[in-house]
Amino acid sequence: MAASWPFIGRATQLAEISSASRGVVVAGPPGTGKSRLAAQAVHGLDGVAWARATAAAAEIPLGAFAPLLPATPPAGNPLGWAAAALRAPVLVVDDAHLLDPASAALVHHLVTRGGTRVIATLRSRTPVPDAVLALWKDDLVPRLELEPFSLEETEAVLEAALGGRVEAATVARLWRASQGNVLYLHELVLSGILTEDGDVWRWRGPLTITPTLRETIAGRIGELTAREREALELLAYGEPLGADLLAVLGSLDAVQHLEDRQLVTVQADGRRLQVRLAHPLYGEVIRDGCGVLRARTMMRRLAQAVTEAGLRRREDVLRVAVWRLDSGLPGDPGLLLAGCERARVVRDLELAVRLGRAAVAAGGGTPALAALGTVLFYTDRHTEAEEMYATAWAAEMTEVARTDLGVQRALNLTVGLGDVPRARAVLEETTRLAGGDGARQGILIMRAVLAALTGDVAAAEDLLARTRDLGPLSPHGERMIGGADAAVLLARGRAAECLARVAEARARLAKEPDAMRSLSAALTGYAANAALLLGDLDSAERFADEGYDLGGRFGSWTRAILEFGTAKARVLRLRGRLTDALAWARDTVARLPPTGVLAGACLGELAHAYALVGDLAAAEEALARAEATGMPIGPYVVLPLRFARAWTLAGRGDAAGAVDLCLETAESALPCDVPFALHDVVRLGRPDLVSARLAALDVESPLVALFARHAAARDGAELDAVSEGFERLGLLLYAAEAAAQAAARHREAGLWRGARAAETRAWRLSQRCQGARTLALMDLDVPGLTPRQREIAVLAAQGLTNREIAERLVVSVRTVANTLYAVYDKTGVNDRAALAAILNR
Repeated sequence: MAASWPFIGRATQLAEISSASRGVVVAGPPGTGKSRLAAQAVHGLDGVAWARATAAAAEIPLGAFAPLLPATPPAGNPLGWAAAALRAPVLVVDDAHLLDPASAALVHHLVTRGGTRVIATLRSRTPVPDAVLALWKDDLVPRLELEPFSLEETEAVLEAALGGRVEAATVARLWRASQGNVLYLHELVLSGILTEDGDVWRWRGPLTITPTLRETIAGRIGELTAREREALELLAYGEPLGADLLAVLGSLDAVQHLEDRQLVTVQADGRRLQVRLAHPLYGEVIRDGCGVLRARTMMRRLAQAVTEAGLRRREDVLRVAVWRLDSGLPGDPGLLLAGCERARVVRDLELAVRLGRAAVAAGGGTPALAALGTVLFYTDRHTEAEEMYATAWAAEMTEVARTDLGVQRALNLTVGLGDVPRARAVLEETTRLAGGDGARQGILIMRAVLAALTGDVAAAEDLLARTRDLGPLSPHGERMIGGADAAVLLARGRAAECLARVAEARARLAKEPDAMRSLSAALTGYAANAALLLGDLDSAERFADEGYDLGGRFGSWTRAILEFGTAKARVLRLRGRLTDALAWARDTVARLPPTGVLAGACLGELAHAYALVGDLAAAEEALARAEATGMPIGPYVVLPLRFARAWTLAGRGDAAGAVDLCLETAESALPCDVPFALHDVVRLGRPDLVSARLAALDVESPLVALFARHAAARDGAELDAVSEGFERLGLLLYAAEAAAQAAARHREAGLWRGARAAETRAWRLSQRCQGARTLALMDLDVPGLTPRQREIAVLAAQGLTNREIAERLVVSVRTVANTLYAVYDKTGVNDRAALAAILNR
């Protein structure tokens, strides 16, 4: 960590202060860095005087300026005397809202007289002396509003302070906790909640309040009456609270005073007024100051008041369940179970597990076991979830409950434990035990989803047809089948139809915004991949961000973070932003459980990005970890590893092996993945092997059409056009590679002007690809090498002998020696070490 908190950003504000010839007033909430900004603005200037106003000095005329003035003022005009004594060309007045009237008048006089540039800071939304107010009200100096840090600014200052990268989810969590207040952010970092994991900083454990932070916030809260403290305590344990509820609790008058002091906020929510603490950390400090008995009293009062009001809002059941649990009241299984379900819906999963366990302990029986199993599934405790499901399975239950339990258990067995045969057996038994058409429809839909996940698209289509043959679907069935349809359409490569079906299904879900979060996440994932297949990277990234947010609110829905963090990394890789892709992939992989289905997808994306930047050892390490921890249940977890392995082989100089692996992958891939496998063969320099297949693909997509055009291009001009097409879609790495290939074709045809133009274009594009090192781009570093010369040069640079190269490529040793002689001649080097330096620079 840096020795001192760095000054980052605020360039626009610094420029405004520098351009203000007579001075400026910098206003902002506490902790936004007003004083630091002023100090930065005058850093390096000569003759700067500082006056720091305080509440104590405000009791004395000219108290803030006492350190700058002679000890004894003369009789007569003290204002003129003080102005004459202050000869500084620049005066900084900190916390000008605390100035006494005489000091405020002096500041006003200095500005109007001229000769002294005044930079004053003050707290916004706070009364100020009339003479200070007149500074901007009368247009004497501009007023600059300083806002809290944005999320992006928070990330920048954290990385500068910590001297390394900070996980995206950690940045977001720190930003939410601090609300962009740089002072609070600083103290949170100093509390030790961040740990360095490799080259990334992450939040680990509960939030910790340092003594300095506690004192700072306590000072901001200030003195409180007994009623004000009680109101703050109620809010600390229950926010947001309705104004009507606070009136029932006898705290509304106190809240009005707290609002005037900016310690709480009151906002309209429909016809209700909702009251919150003005900052999240106020609640942490207030709760930290409450004893156990006081805390229990507050929570019991809240539980009783909301219960007597009738649990009218959706969140009331969850809130009352938590208050009762934490206050030590006897457990109500029904209430705890309802709270568990609500916590699951809003994805506060650790809270859902707490409530689920409490419901089981309170005698909630089979429903509580099933609910606990489900939230354990969502928190990746799949073995324990199966134990809960298996125990519940033995009990008597209704047909609907049996169907729901069987479907959820099969899902856990498949995507949690990777046990597809057992999942199918559970669904078959569920069909036998739950015989109604509605139940059978739900089971058939789940079987279709699992078939699509494991790559059997034909079976999925058959199962969905059988579902519809059973008759009209229930509203729940209509929602579920929409997701299954989207999965099948995506697998078939019908991206536009998939997006239309997703939009239709999402419209149904929008009527129940808190229901079926898992289906919503699945639909978002299908949409992200369909957009990628169409070449719409902006939409794909938007869907990836949307899905990531589903898991990131509380940070406990790891599956969503893994799936959509990987999707984000893939979009960034296709954009050519390889460093950014690596950052997202590494952050995602850090959250992987010890074993799991998603290991293949996450580690495959990480290995792929490593391979493209030439870090082949790291790529191979990620692939090995995937082999050891992954569960290869279907294409979506297997194919990312195959793509990554192909590019790792290419990086090692085995272009032929990479091509063979891509061709093999295309034979077994789903239709939606075949275009990418075949296009990789084009990128690896063998369009002749796949041109006909790409042209014949039955996939309607502008991107796939461009893939086919790339494979069919036979001259430099056509490859130039392909490169431009990729650039328009935002696929900069593909654009750079096509331009590099165009340069080679132009050279072969003797079109040197075209070759130079294409090389320039390829170089420009490759510079935006954050260190990409692929075979097509290697010619930019080593101009004029043929594909075979490049292949042998890479192997030689890795230290292989001529005989080892000959054996790998199935050529003679003499051919290798002659080729290397030609490489040395073109590159101007004469040994393997120098060749490696050229290839790796």
